[in-house]
Amino acid sequence: MTVYDPNTPNTKYFGNKSDSKAATELMKSNPTEYKRRKELALSEGLIARSECLNPNIRDRWNPKQFSAEEFQILAEEPESETSKYFGASAIYGAADALQKMALEDNARYQRLRQAAQLRGKIETRPSLPTPQPKPVSQFFKLSDEIADQAGLPRGYETNADGLATVLKVVLEVKEKRAEAERLAAKSAEQLARDKAADESTATFGRLLEFNREHAQKQRAQNGTTVEKVEVPIGR
Repeated sequence: MTVYDPNTPNTKYFGNKSDSKAATELMKSNPTEYKRRKELALSEGLIARSECLNPNIRDRWNPKQFSAEEFQILAEEPESETSKYFGASAIYGAADALQKMALEDNARYQRLRQAAQLRGKIETRPSLPTPQPKPVSQFFKLSDEIADQAGLPRGYETNADGLATVLKVVLEVKEKRAEAERLAAKSAEQLARDKAADESTATFGRLLEFNREHAQKQRAQNGTTVEKVEVPIGR
Protein backbone atom coordinates (compact mmCIF):
# COMPACT_ATOMS: atom_id res chain seq x y z
CA MET A 1 0.00 0.00 0.00
CA THR A 2 1.31 3.41 -0.97
CA VAL A 3 2.03 5.85 1.88
CA TYR A 4 -0.09 9.01 1.50
CA ASP A 5 1.85 12.25 0.95
CA PRO A 6 -0.20 15.43 1.64
CA ASN A 7 2.08 17.39 -0.70
CA THR A 8 1.15 15.25 -3.70
CA PRO A 9 -0.54 17.41 -6.39
CA ASN A 10 -4.24 16.86 -6.97
CA THR A 11 -3.62 15.93 -10.60
CA LYS A 12 -2.29 12.56 -9.34
CA TYR A 13 -5.77 11.60 -8.12
CA PHE A 14 -8.09 13.45 -10.51
CA GLY A 15 -8.00 14.53 -14.14
CA ASN A 16 -7.07 13.03 -17.51
CA LYS A 17 -3.66 11.72 -16.44
CA SER A 18 -4.56 10.75 -12.88
CA ASP A 19 -3.63 7.50 -11.15
CA SER A 20 -6.92 5.69 -10.51
CA LYS A 21 -5.24 3.13 -8.29
CA ALA A 22 -3.80 5.85 -6.03
CA ALA A 23 -7.20 7.59 -5.90
CA THR A 24 -8.92 4.35 -4.89
CA GLU A 25 -6.37 3.69 -2.15
CA LEU A 26 -6.83 7.25 -0.82
CA MET A 27 -10.63 6.86 -0.81
CA LYS A 28 -10.34 3.66 1.25
CA SER A 29 -7.59 4.75 3.62
CA ASN A 30 -8.67 8.36 4.22
CA PRO A 31 -12.24 9.11 3.02
CA THR A 32 -12.23 12.60 4.56
CA GLU A 33 -9.07 13.64 2.70
CA TYR A 34 -10.39 12.04 -0.48
CA LYS A 35 -13.62 14.06 -0.21
CA ARG A 36 -11.66 17.27 0.39
CA ARG A 37 -9.44 16.65 -2.62
CA LYS A 38 -12.44 15.79 -4.80
CA GLU A 39 -14.12 19.10 -3.97
CA LEU A 40 -10.85 20.84 -4.77
CA ALA A 41 -10.66 18.99 -8.11
CA LEU A 42 -14.20 20.11 -8.94
CA SER A 43 -13.33 23.76 -8.24
CA GLU A 44 -10.16 23.43 -10.31
CA GLY A 45 -12.05 21.90 -13.24
CA LEU A 46 -10.12 18.61 -13.10
CA ILE A 47 -13.41 16.72 -13.02
CA ALA A 48 -16.96 17.72 -14.06
CA ARG A 49 -19.74 17.89 -11.53
CA SER A 50 -22.41 15.33 -12.24
CA GLU A 51 -25.66 16.89 -13.44
CA CYS A 52 -27.67 14.81 -11.04
CA LEU A 53 -25.86 16.59 -8.19
CA ASN A 54 -26.71 20.05 -9.56
CA PRO A 55 -29.73 21.48 -7.68
CA ASN A 56 -30.37 23.94 -10.54
CA ILE A 57 -30.50 21.29 -13.25
CA ARG A 58 -34.09 22.12 -14.27
CA ASP A 59 -33.42 25.85 -14.66
CA ARG A 60 -32.66 25.32 -18.35
CA TRP A 61 -36.31 24.45 -19.01
CA ASN A 62 -37.71 27.34 -17.01
CA PRO A 63 -38.79 30.54 -18.83
CA LYS A 64 -36.00 33.07 -19.21
CA GLN A 65 -36.16 35.76 -16.55
CA PHE A 66 -34.60 39.15 -17.33
CA SER A 67 -33.06 41.66 -15.01
CA ALA A 68 -34.17 45.31 -14.87
CA GLU A 69 -31.18 46.31 -17.01
CA GLU A 70 -32.00 43.62 -19.59
CA PHE A 71 -35.65 44.71 -19.70
CA GLN A 72 -34.50 48.27 -20.42
CA ILE A 73 -32.30 47.08 -23.31
CA LEU A 74 -35.18 45.07 -24.80
CA ALA A 75 -37.49 48.07 -24.49
CA GLU A 76 -35.01 50.41 -26.19
CA GLU A 77 -34.26 47.98 -29.05
CA PRO A 78 -37.50 46.41 -30.34
CA GLU A 79 -37.74 43.05 -32.03
CA SER A 80 -37.94 44.67 -35.46
CA GLU A 81 -34.50 46.24 -35.01
CA THR A 82 -32.73 43.10 -33.85
CA SER A 83 -34.37 41.07 -36.66
CA LYS A 84 -33.18 43.70 -39.12
CA TYR A 85 -29.51 43.13 -38.29
CA PHE A 86 -29.31 39.63 -36.73
CA GLY A 87 -30.66 36.17 -37.50
CA ALA A 88 -32.12 34.57 -40.61
CA SER A 89 -34.35 37.59 -41.36
CA ALA A 90 -31.47 40.12 -41.37
CA ILE A 91 -31.46 42.57 -44.27
CA TYR A 92 -28.92 42.45 -47.09
CA GLY A 93 -25.71 44.22 -46.07
CA ALA A 94 -26.47 43.90 -42.35
CA ALA A 95 -22.88 42.94 -41.54
CA ASP A 96 -21.50 46.09 -43.25
CA ALA A 97 -24.13 48.23 -41.55
CA LEU A 98 -23.20 46.79 -38.13
CA GLN A 99 -19.51 47.37 -38.76
CA LYS A 100 -20.22 51.00 -39.68
CA MET A 101 -22.42 51.37 -36.58
CA ALA A 102 -19.64 49.93 -34.38
CA LEU A 103 -17.30 52.66 -35.62
CA GLU A 104 -19.68 55.62 -35.61
CA ASP A 105 -21.99 54.78 -32.68
CA ASN A 106 -20.48 51.96 -30.66
CA ALA A 107 -22.87 52.42 -27.72
CA ARG A 108 -25.88 51.75 -30.00
CA TYR A 109 -24.10 48.78 -31.57
CA GLN A 110 -23.39 47.19 -28.18
CA ARG A 111 -26.97 47.77 -27.00
CA LEU A 112 -28.46 46.30 -30.20
CA ARG A 113 -26.15 43.29 -29.98
CA GLN A 114 -27.13 42.65 -26.35
CA ALA A 115 -30.80 42.79 -27.32
CA ALA A 116 -30.18 40.21 -30.05
CA GLN A 117 -28.40 37.96 -27.53
CA LEU A 118 -31.27 38.26 -25.04
CA ARG A 119 -33.75 37.29 -27.77
CA GLY A 120 -31.62 34.28 -28.71
CA LYS A 121 -30.80 35.49 -32.22
CA ILE A 122 -27.05 35.22 -31.63
CA GLU A 123 -24.91 33.40 -29.10
CA THR A 124 -24.04 35.11 -25.86
CA ARG A 125 -20.31 35.67 -26.17
CA PRO A 126 -17.91 38.57 -25.75
CA SER A 127 -18.13 41.03 -28.61
CA LEU A 128 -15.15 41.71 -30.79
CA PRO A 129 -13.04 44.70 -29.77
CA THR A 130 -14.13 47.95 -31.35
CA PRO A 131 -12.03 48.64 -34.45
CA GLN A 132 -9.78 51.57 -33.82
CA PRO A 133 -8.97 54.03 -36.60
CA LYS A 134 -5.45 53.86 -37.93
CA PRO A 135 -3.33 56.40 -36.07
CA VAL A 136 -2.35 59.40 -38.14
CA SER A 137 1.27 60.47 -38.00
CA GLN A 138 1.66 63.68 -36.02
CA PHE A 139 4.76 64.66 -37.98
CA PHE A 140 4.74 66.79 -41.12
CA LYS A 141 7.29 68.54 -43.31
CA LEU A 142 8.16 72.19 -42.82
CA SER A 143 7.85 74.49 -45.81
CA ASP A 144 11.14 75.30 -47.56
CA GLU A 145 10.79 78.96 -46.56
CA ILE A 146 10.47 78.22 -42.84
CA ALA A 147 13.22 75.57 -43.01
CA ASP A 148 15.58 78.11 -44.64
CA GLN A 149 14.75 80.78 -42.07
CA ALA A 150 15.34 78.34 -39.20
CA GLY A 151 18.58 77.01 -40.68
CA LEU A 152 17.10 73.52 -41.03
CA PRO A 153 17.50 71.15 -43.97
CA ARG A 154 14.65 71.20 -46.45
CA GLY A 155 12.23 68.34 -45.88
CA TYR A 156 12.71 68.53 -42.11
CA GLU A 157 9.77 66.88 -40.26
CA THR A 158 8.31 68.02 -36.95
CA ASN A 159 5.06 68.04 -34.99
CA ALA A 160 2.80 70.85 -33.78
CA ASP A 161 4.93 71.57 -30.70
CA GLY A 162 8.10 71.57 -32.79
CA LEU A 163 6.54 73.97 -35.33
CA ALA A 164 5.59 76.39 -32.55
CA THR A 165 9.18 76.33 -31.27
CA VAL A 166 10.62 76.84 -34.77
CA LEU A 167 8.33 79.80 -35.49
CA LYS A 168 9.16 81.35 -32.12
CA VAL A 169 12.90 81.07 -32.76
CA VAL A 170 12.57 82.43 -36.31
CA LEU A 171 10.63 85.45 -35.00
CA GLU A 172 13.20 86.10 -32.25
CA VAL A 173 16.06 85.92 -34.77
CA LYS A 174 14.25 88.35 -37.09
CA GLU A 175 13.72 90.79 -34.23
CA LYS A 176 17.36 90.55 -33.16
CA ARG A 177 18.57 91.15 -36.71
CA ALA A 178 16.24 94.13 -37.11
CA GLU A 179 17.50 95.58 -33.83
CA ALA A 180 21.12 95.02 -34.84
CA GLU A 181 20.49 96.70 -38.21
CA ARG A 182 18.76 99.61 -36.48
CA LEU A 183 21.67 100.05 -34.08
CA ALA A 184 24.14 99.78 -36.96
CA ALA A 185 22.27 102.44 -38.94
CA LYS A 186 22.09 104.65 -35.87
CA SER A 187 25.80 104.19 -35.25
CA ALA A 188 26.60 105.05 -38.86
CA GLU A 189 24.51 108.22 -38.66
CA GLN A 190 26.16 109.13 -35.37
CA LEU A 191 29.61 108.55 -36.86
CA ALA A 192 28.72 110.74 -39.82
CA ARG A 193 27.48 113.48 -37.50
CA ASP A 194 30.57 113.15 -35.33
CA LYS A 195 32.81 113.32 -38.40
CA ALA A 196 30.98 116.40 -39.66
CA ALA A 197 31.29 117.99 -36.23
CA ASP A 198 34.99 117.16 -36.11
CA GLU A 199 35.54 118.61 -39.54
CA SER A 200 33.55 121.72 -38.60
CA THR A 201 35.59 122.12 -35.43
CA ALA A 202 38.80 121.67 -37.36
CA THR A 203 37.72 124.23 -39.95
CA PHE A 204 36.77 126.66 -37.21
CA GLY A 205 40.11 126.09 -35.54
CA ARG A 206 41.97 126.77 -38.77
CA LEU A 207 39.96 129.94 -39.33
CA LEU A 208 40.60 131.05 -35.78
CA GLU A 209 44.33 130.43 -36.18
CA PHE A 210 44.33 132.23 -39.49
CA ASN A 211 42.55 135.24 -37.96
CA ARG A 212 44.92 135.22 -35.05
CA GLU A 213 47.95 135.17 -37.32
CA HIS A 214 46.40 137.80 -39.56
CA ALA A 215 45.72 140.02 -36.56
CA GLN A 216 49.27 139.65 -35.36
CA LYS A 217 50.59 140.52 -38.77
CA GLN A 218 48.25 143.49 -38.93
CA ARG A 219 49.35 144.71 -35.55
CA ALA A 220 52.95 144.27 -36.56
CA GLN A 221 52.43 146.28 -39.72
CA ASN A 222 50.55 149.00 -37.87
CA GLY A 223 53.30 149.27 -35.29
CA THR A 224 56.00 149.79 -37.99
CA THR A 225 54.03 152.50 -39.72
CA VAL A 226 53.53 154.43 -36.53
CA GLU A 227 57.24 154.40 -35.79
CA LYS A 228 57.98 155.91 -39.20
CA VAL A 229 55.63 158.87 -38.83
CA GLU A 230 56.10 159.48 -35.12
CA VAL A 231 57.38 163.00 -34.32
CA PRO A 232 59.64 163.36 -31.21
CA ILE A 233 58.15 165.52 -28.47
CA GLY A 234 59.86 168.90 -27.84
CA ARG A 235 61.19 169.58 -31.31
